[in-house]
Amino acid sequence: RSGQVNLTVNMNFTGTSQLNCAFLDVNFEQTKGTFIASILTCILNAVFSLFTSTGNLIIVHVIWKTRELHSPSFILLFCLAASDLVVGLICQPFFVAFHIAELMDNFNAYCVLRIIQSISSYTTTGVSLAILSGISIDRLLALTLHLRYNVVVTVRRIILITCSVWIGSTAVVISRFWISNWIVVPAVVLLLTFLVTALSTGKIFQVVRRHQREISQQQQSVQRSTANVLKYKKSSITVLYIYGLFLIFYLPLLMTILVKTFTGYTTRVKIAYDYVTTAVFINSFLNPLVYCWRIGAIRLAVQNALRKNHNEVNTGENTFRSETRV
Repeated sequence: RSGQVNLTVNMNFTGTSQLNCAFLDVNFEQTKGTFIASILTCILNAVFSLFTSTGNLIIVHVIWKTRELHSPSFILLFCLAASDLVVGLICQPFFVAFHIAELMDNFNAYCVLRIIQSISSYTTTGVSLAILSGISIDRLLALTLHLRYNVVVTVRRIILITCSVWIGSTAVVISRFWISNWIVVPAVVLLLTFLVTALSTGKIFQVVRRHQREISQQQQSVQRSTANVLKYKKSSITVLYIYGLFLIFYLPLLMTILVKTFTGYTTRVKIAYDYVTTAVFINSFLNPLVYCWRIGAIRLAVQNALRKNHNEVNTGENTFRSETRV
């Protein structure tokens, strides 16, 4: 209920149970389908949690350690990778944990674990959507402001904005405890961020086409202008790849939410939620691969970091062997 958090189990006289877990829909019915879905999705999330955490941790590490990547654009990418890192470290492990509690019929543990998983999942989704829109706006400003870009867009301002996004997203998700029709909020956020990203990217391609038509006849100027135009165009396409993957993996979840509004939290809907939520989490594993594929500076930094780590391991092994021989 709005304004009230209820984490109790109420038994009626017929022997069936009415389970209430705050704002969450609960269906504790155990069938062969729910058992298979729970086991399969737990295995997938346990495995991909390791891959997601490792991949995004590498991205976060190389941006943090590489001074050349300490620019507003890469700070935004750092925050996006940090959001995906939270998915691997918190969202997926708690998904596995609340399913284990459910299989063990431990409702109290199930309720707490699922609330944490739900809050963290919606928070990271909101942050990721906002940062993707921020990246597209940043690229548009870099293309249109020219020399004023470094004055208007600074690392300090980007950090303040992203911190505000994290705080705001968390506050909005926590408000779910008191707002009955809260699901409208993420729908509005998704629509707004989609419009911002689409309009910004469309404007970038419009400016790029105009610049390509207006390039002067001087060869040196042509080469410099062409390189800048292609750089902004490539970065915009990268945003489209990331956002496209986001929509592809989130579309089944949105369809499941729509079905639930008409049918309720049935057993089939519950099974569907397990699979589509797992698909959403896998999206966070794919993003670091897109960064390395599309962004040369990230790819080079990752290669250098891995090569440095490999050399340190070999040096340690050689030192250990020498000491052993002595």
